[in-house]
Amino acid sequence: RQRQMCIRDSFYRETTYRELVKPYLDEAKKELINYLSINSVYDEKTITEKTPYGQGVEKALTFLADLGKRLGFNVDRVDHHCTELSYGEGKLLDIYAHADVVPVSENWVHKPFEPTIEGDKIFARGACDDKGPGLASLFAAKALLDNNKLNGFKLRIIFGGDEERGSSCLEYYFNEYKKEYPTYGFTPDADFPMIYAEKSIHTVELIKECPKLASLIEDFDFGKATNIVLDEATAILKKVENLENKVKHYQENHKDINLVLNDNTLKFFGKSVHGATPWLGVNAGLHLLNFFGEEYGIEELCKLFIALEKGDGKSFGGDFTSETFDSTSYAIGKMNFKNNTIKLIINLRLPENVNISEPIEKLEKFTSSKCNDLGGCDALVIPLESTLVQTLCNVYKEETGDEINKPLAIGGGTYAKESKNSLAFGPTFPGRDFFIHQDDEYFFISDFENIIGIYAHAIDALGKALRENK
Repeated sequence: RQRQMCIRDSFYRETTYRELVKPYLDEAKKELINYLSINSVYDEKTITEKTPYGQGVEKALTFLADLGKRLGFNVDRVDHHCTELSYGEGKLLDIYAHADVVPVSENWVHKPFEPTIEGDKIFARGACDDKGPGLASLFAAKALLDNNKLNGFKLRIIFGGDEERGSSCLEYYFNEYKKEYPTYGFTPDADFPMIYAEKSIHTVELIKECPKLASLIEDFDFGKATNIVLDEATAILKKVENLENKVKHYQENHKDINLVLNDNTLKFFGKSVHGATPWLGVNAGLHLLNFFGEEYGIEELCKLFIALEKGDGKSFGGDFTSETFDSTSYAIGKMNFKNNTIKLIINLRLPENVNISEPIEKLEKFTSSKCNDLGGCDALVIPLESTLVQTLCNVYKEETGDEINKPLAIGGGTYAKESKNSLAFGPTFPGRDFFIHQDDEYFFISDFENIIGIYAHAIDALGKALRENK
């Protein structure tokens, strides 16, 4: 459900926990800049046994291990898939954050791995997703540790290395490394007040034969991640007759896309957004297909565009809902064309009551294509009356004074799905937009400082629940 917007300039309140963490804020900001300076995009070219996600991710996980050890936590490197920082004994409370970040485009105004501070904003890839919140959780735990408030339970802060590509890191942590599931857990990787429900997420491959397109353009391969709407696509044409007029005609009818023609190269520039809300973006790859569909009379390409351009499934009856979720989403993050065959990789997010076979059947029928489910994860719904939800709700209210906004059900997928008894808790306050997965991602420094206090309160409150066997 949509949140009730309670937009304020600040969700800051003077509280006991805000006072508790104040001595740690300067060091936290310094280490945040160091952390954000690491390019931790997955890098297939540098994968080894000790760098399963590439050298950049490993560098970030090593940074966290060294920092955690210096702050007084026990360190487990989990065969280089994660960095686990822990303290205490007893029932488990987990916090999940990720060190990997999504790829960057050439359109950044700021340098994505040279953190830039302008006023209250810090610009860098991962500032909000998820390096800032992850580090805030660590310094919240440090404040509690130094004040003798991490007793009677075991806290684990697990930084994973592959969240953005499907969370294989936490799958390894629990299923291969055989770590125990927690009694309670949360991930600082979504919205406040909290996320009690997440859609199921599947990766679907759509295959469509189109020899007519092969007669017009060269093969192509676009996209770096499945969960980011394609914002750039390039067609190298074999034929250029009357091309300028066709480009002009298409541009007049589709003002949301920008076309640039240079000799026989036609570039499409759209808008990148998170795969959970594709209707907020403009998919350059789909517009490429539609250009040749409309301007060269290839009807099957127009069908693909009609089916997927809005990203909500309404055009072909794939807009499923439930009591928990009010939408379904279809995002195209990768696509290629080779041997007369178009392949689209669809990031498909569904309500908890929908079987993956239902949207696949409808999409295949509408587009006359073949769709394959490449795998995914089930939906997550944590009961609103549970101790975990109620405890974190109270923490949020006490720390912010926000009595309006309620727990959310979202399309985004978080680490909570990879664990048990876990949900997403912050870091984004109502009304904020930090361009996650987009160019010039940023985070408010004041929010970074604020959430350190909030997460300290959350850890302390859930620790109390564990000690009292709630």
